[in-house]
Amino acid sequence: MSEPKKNVLHLMSWFPRPGQPLSGNFCFKHIRSVSDDVNSIVLSAYVDDNVKKREVEIVEHANFKQVYVHIPTSALPSSIRLFHAYNWGLKYIKKHFFNPDLVHLHVALPLGRVALYWRKRFGLKYVMTEHWTIYQPQNAKEMTPKVQRLIRSIANHAEVILPVSCDLQKNMQHYGITRPFRCIPNVVDTAIFHPIVKAPHEKKRLLHISTLRDAAKNFSGIVRVVEKLSKQRQDFVLDVVNDFENPSAARYVSEHHLEDFVVFHGKKEENEITDFYKNSDFFVLFSNFENLPCVIIESFACGLPVITTDVGGICEMMDDTRGITLHAGDEDALLHAINHLLDHYQEFDFQQIKEYAENHFSMPVIGAQLLQVYNGIQ
Repeated sequence: MSEPKKNVLHLMSWFPRPGQPLSGNFCFKHIRSVSDDVNSIVLSAYVDDNVKKREVEIVEHANFKQVYVHIPTSALPSSIRLFHAYNWGLKYIKKHFFNPDLVHLHVALPLGRVALYWRKRFGLKYVMTEHWTIYQPQNAKEMTPKVQRLIRSIANHAEVILPVSCDLQKNMQHYGITRPFRCIPNVVDTAIFHPIVKAPHEKKRLLHISTLRDAAKNFSGIVRVVEKLSKQRQDFVLDVVNDFENPSAARYVSEHHLEDFVVFHGKKEENEITDFYKNSDFFVLFSNFENLPCVIIESFACGLPVITTDVGGICEMMDDTRGITLHAGDEDALLHAINHLLDHYQEFDFQQIKEYAENHFSMPVIGAQLLQVYNGIQ
């Protein structure tokens, strides 16, 4: 007789809500990957100006539920109201669904405070997946002594810490985090992200997907390189899918008459994004810092080679069979790499790239790793 499934309560520091519909979408993919093998519920609470009293909303996903606790505005600080809302939500889940065997915290703050309290008050053990770039050396100013102490306390009470890259593990350990680590990367749904036989197109299609925030993504650097390349050849288009605007980059495109070379498509849903990957020839990312970008593993799943920088955990998944790696900020190298790949992208083995994604980042692979972690906690 098989053992009963574990009951896992997920706390997402970043989660979708009005105005932020895509927040934490990569956390959801981790949850989806393991939830055929455990009973999963996500608990989320937020201040909702549209409610007069506390309300509960239950959202059914394919293999897990999300319990939203909507709380009204009041004179109390929102942090206090949210803390009470999560405690009330725990009672609600115990009454209507299950007693959690384990809490899975996704990103240390702000919800690590709740997980830590439950650990001390109720003995509820937790594991913590970390995606946050705050640990990167470039973001040291954000790691104030107060934030360091809080994150260290949260992390050092976890049973296991699950950074999405080994580089992130190293950066976390730099801040005095000493609990057991296991690197479990981001996940891609290979049932959705996969190659197709492309229809012939007049121009070669490059793809960039990001927030366009220059501090991290250096999108303006890509645009400057495209402007230089447009003077050498005109057989390409850079498609840009962007969660946010970058006014300076958009102005540069307009002022330098690059509208035929850089096309902004705005924010897209996942099913729309997959079409961009499938109809592109290669992907370009020019970040100043990263952990383990989902856009790279999504590109791999669609058989695309990638041009990217050697920051964060990217080198852990890049080699010359899957694309070209550059130093951050090296626009001359980016120009050369794009120019080269425009003529040679067909030489990459898209089937091998796809299989690499399936073997390292697919739902079954990542789900099995998470289940092994859960089952190892008694």
